[in-house]
Amino acid sequence: MKIIENLKTYLWSRRMHKIARKHQRRRQMVGLDLAKSVGIYFHYEGEASFQVANRFANSLRDRGISAMLLAYSESKEKPTEVNESPYFGVFAKSQLGFNRIPHDDIVNMFVKQPFDIFFDLSLSNHFQNLYIANASHATFKVGRTSEQGLNIFDFTLEAKDISDVQELIDGILKYLEVFNQTEGAAIDFKNI
Repeated sequence: MKIIENLKTYLWSRRMHKIARKHQRRRQMVGLDLAKSVGIYFHYEGEASFQVANRFANSLRDRGISAMLLAYSESKEKPTEVNESPYFGVFAKSQLGFNRIPHDDIVNMFVKQPFDIFFDLSLSNHFQNLYIANASHATFKVGRTSEQGLNIFDFTLEAKDISDVQELIDGILKYLEVFNQTEGAAIDFKNI
């Protein structure tokens, strides 16, 4: 079984490197004051996780920012209690290929969106979230530090002490508010 897992990891890694080489995007630090659209990715672990991510999306919409949510469910099939819409999509384990890359139209549409900011609200690094973050065409990518040492995000939070998604959101918002206040200026993170 170790050989199969190593093969899956190897194929996933090759795909990630291929995307990184091919994928040209305009990188720019964007604060919430300048953002017009955001993509939010999270792990669907039931109604509670959806409510936290949806509250975050609604708070952004209240600021006039268009927000789209994408969730991954560990269940074999898409959860039946989920009502997908143009602003919320979900994919499940059955939509992952052998190399752990999602094969779903909603995922492909999501990563091709030119969001101003992409938020990865995952508390752990799974192959599918790292793929989605890497493939995203967003201008500014925000997430937690990768355990694999991958340099996918433009801004990362060290998440060792973060225990829930709301705490991660609060940390992200704290720093993005600093970005808003320092429009065009260099930011000294040691003083925050």
